[in-house]
Order: sequence, then C-alpha cells, then structure tokens
Amino acid sequence: MLRSKLFFGVTLAILSIFIGIRLALPYALHRYAEYRLNQIPEYQAQIGDIKVHLWRGSYTVENINLKKINKNIPVPFFAAQAVDFQIEWRALLQGALVGQITITKPEINFVTDPSGKNEQLTMDQQWQQAVEALFPLNFNTIVIHQGAIHYRSYAGDPPFDIYLKEVNAQVSNLRKIEKTERRLSSYIKATGKGMDNSPVKLEIALDPFASKPAFKLNASIEKMTVPTANDFLHHYTKLDIQQGYFSLYVEVAAAKGKITGYAKPMIKDLQVIDPKEQTNPVKAIYKGAVQVVAKILENEEQGTVATKIKIHGEIEDPEVNIWSMIGNLLRHAFIQALLPQIDHSVKVQDIDLNR
Repeated sequence: MLRSKLFFGVTLAILSIFIGIRLALPYALHRYAEYRLNQIPEYQAQIGDIKVHLWRGSYTVENINLKKINKNIPVPFFAAQAVDFQIEWRALLQGALVGQITITKPEINFVTDPSGKNEQLTMDQQWQQAVEALFPLNFNTIVIHQGAIHYRSYAGDPPFDIYLKEVNAQVSNLRKIEKTERRLSSYIKATGKGMDNSPVKLEIALDPFASKPAFKLNASIEKMTVPTANDFLHHYTKLDIQQGYFSLYVEVAAAKGKITGYAKPMIKDLQVIDPKEQTNPVKAIYKGAVQVVAKILENEEQGTVATKIKIHGEIEDPEVNIWSMIGNLLRHAFIQALLPQIDHSVKVQDIDLNR
C-alpha cells in the first residue's frame, strides 16, 4: 500500500511539473521571441499569441509585426498573420531531423524615399540569425500562403505602390534530404498576381551548398495593364500611359561563377496619352516622341513591341549587350514578334566556363 501511494505521488508530481511547463511555455516563448527579434538593428518587434503544439512538435507565432524605428514609415517592413515552426516529419522518417516553416499571409514592404531619410530597402544578416534562433533545427521546407510584396514611395512625386499579391510559394529540399542524382536538387516554386491580377510565376532549381551560385531560373509576368503602374512610371519617367499590356519572360542559368540566359520584355497595344491634351509643350513633345517610337517598333500584325536581351558573363557583373538589345528590338519589331512564353532553351551545361 505504501509503495502504491509513493508511486502515485511521484507520478502526480511529475505530471504536475509537465503541466506547469506546458502552461508556462507559451509565455516563455513569447518573451524570448520578442527579445530575439528586437535584437535586429533598427527594428522593433511586436507579436501576438504563441500557441504550442507538442503533439506535432511545433509552435505558432501569431500576428508578428516588425517595424523600422526612428523613421516616418507608416507600414511595417514585415508582418504576418502566423508563422509556424515545426519538425518535418516526412524527413524524420528518412532519418533527418530538420524543420519546416509555414508563413500565413506575410507582407513585405520595401519603401523608397527621394530624400533617402525614410527608407526600408534591405534586410540585415541578423534577420536570418534571429529566425534561426527561434527554432533549433535547420529548415528543409519553407511554405508561404497568400503573401504580398510591395515597393512603395510615400514621398514620391507622385507617391506609388507597385505590388505582388496572392503570393503562394514553397521552398523544398533545402537540406538535400531527398536523394537524387540531379545537382540542382532544391526547388523554389511561386505564383502570384501583379497589380491588376496579372499572373506571375517563378521556378528555380538550385544547389544551396555550391561554393558559387548554381541555379536554373524561369520567371514570367503576363499581360499586366501598364496604366495600373502610371504613378510609378510618372515618378521616374513623367510618362502617362493610356493603354498597353506588359509581359516579361526570364530564363537564366548559373554555375561556377558564370551566368547565361535572356530577358524577353514585350509591350502590346501601347498608347501614350494624346500630346494635344497636355498643357506643357515640353511634355507634349516628349510623350509624342515615345508614342511615335513605339509605333515604329510595333509588330504590325500583332501590335507588339518585343526584344530578347541576352545575359552572360561573370555572375558578379552579368553583361547585357545594349547593341544586341537594340538589334533584337528592331528585328523582332519588323520581322516577327517574340512568342509570349519561356523558351526552355537555357541550361546550366550551356555555360562556357572558358569564356
């Protein structure tokens, strides 16, 4: 009887300790997370609740907000509805103890300022260190749901906001847990919508452990209505576009310090606001000239202005040949419009390592 009571008492004490730890854990994690994020220079962190899920080896940070201090910037640099850190069980079954991070409704705001005083354009390396400190495992998978990326200017003339929305992305096999003969065995796939719901796609295969960047990238944005970016265009070029559609297709490969590929921009049905409507004669001449050039270079059958810009050279300083760009512009304008798609013509093996 005494032994039974002793066993029951010890069991109850251990259970009480575990319950106490479980109840205190969210508060301890909350204090640690805010403390660690506030170590990032020039930023202040605020987070909501933290929910611990011991049964699946994870915890979730809710309503995270990182704002630049001592700046007059009305939006945070980073915010998210939830950031979930967890053990990747699929990898654990393969004998690897790694983590997965899932970010729900994140928003990143890059802000530029003509004066240079109220800007947030870069991320310090301590951002990565802070995230790594919040979870002790190396991340093998990163998942993003319904994100947004903004490039803004509040002091611009005029102010502007260029953005991607509904960004869904997944970064897979970062730690190369999945065994494959392919050198580029890690993947990034992302989709989103630009401005007026223009489809955006990004696919990257890469080797994250290469001594020099090694990757194959395909990216595209299709049929963005140019007038939706008029504030941005007017800020930098003073152009007012009445009509037009912009598409961009990029295919690039890199290995051993070399890079090769192309960028294929296309503009269809471009119309600048009628110069006769402008009161400033200088603006009228300038905008009229843009309209005339666009008309000359337009493919008559398809109403498309297009070119194929070749990219090659050292990855630190890739060469874009301007004369080649102009030649391609004229050739594709007068002879044929480029096909609106990725060519799938660039491979890592194509890089001339002796050039």
